[in-house]
Amino acid sequence: MQFESLAADLQNWLKTSIEQGHGRDALVQSMRAAGYQRNFAREAVEVALAKFAPAGGAGETAQEEPTPLDTTTILAQSPNSIETSDRKVDILFALNAPRIVLFGGLLSDEECDELITLSRRKLTRSSVVNAETGAYDVHPDRTSSGTHFERGENELIRRIESRIAELVGCPVERGEPIQILHYKPGAEYKPHFDFFDPAYPGNEKVLAMGGQRIATLVMYLNDVVAGGSTVFPEVGLDVLPRRGNAVYFAYTTEDGQLDRRTLHGGSPVAEGEKWIATKWLRQRDYGGPGV
Repeated sequence: MQFESLAADLQNWLKTSIEQGHGRDALVQSMRAAGYQRNFAREAVEVALAKFAPAGGAGETAQEEPTPLDTTTILAQSPNSIETSDRKVDILFALNAPRIVLFGGLLSDEECDELITLSRRKLTRSSVVNAETGAYDVHPDRTSSGTHFERGENELIRRIESRIAELVGCPVERGEPIQILHYKPGAEYKPHFDFFDPAYPGNEKVLAMGGQRIATLVMYLNDVVAGGSTVFPEVGLDVLPRRGNAVYFAYTTEDGQLDRRTLHGGSPVAEGEKWIATKWLRQRDYGGPGV
């Protein structure tokens, strides 16, 4: 493997992380948490260390990282649940290419209801990042309304953020604020990518806030009467919204490229309403709006 063959955003992250003093083990585990295959992560870290690490320091471990979520292990081993500090979360299915995992019972009914209650009075029209300008624009492809909670804003948010960090092996500091989205009948979010394509100049600003997004967790806060599924058109998958469940997906292929099979959307709500909470995870500590 040649360092120059890696994706540009991965090259930048590895270079920066090594310069900041992160060691081999921390780098490999961070890449595993982002969804990279184990062998690829190890090889990528080795070629990066050979290129950028100071003499005699390549093997040092600067910090420990949580054990990352490994969908291969989930598929191959039992039990089919994960015990966090405060809740057992079931694994309902796991897909390896792209990496998609459906969790059952990540949130309690009471937590779902409280998130909706706290959000209802502060909803505004949802926006998207303009890839050309970096501005947050209202767009006809996204017709939901939403709000967010600052990281650690209250006891409920702190508890959920800690649970997510344990579940997927990504530190709380690397998570964007929890976003709450509300879809009325007919509302939808047409298929899109959650990662930021570095080829577009408008994404430079958002990428500077914590590096590339590496994964998404969509938590369903209510049962929807009809419609409102999370769709993955490239793999023919529809995830139906069920209160308390959550779908997790990571964005990298086995060779470290952005995985365009993670194209996804929210299908129109045909009857009733839909409430979700979304957590986006970054390569590095996130320092953008709403923290």
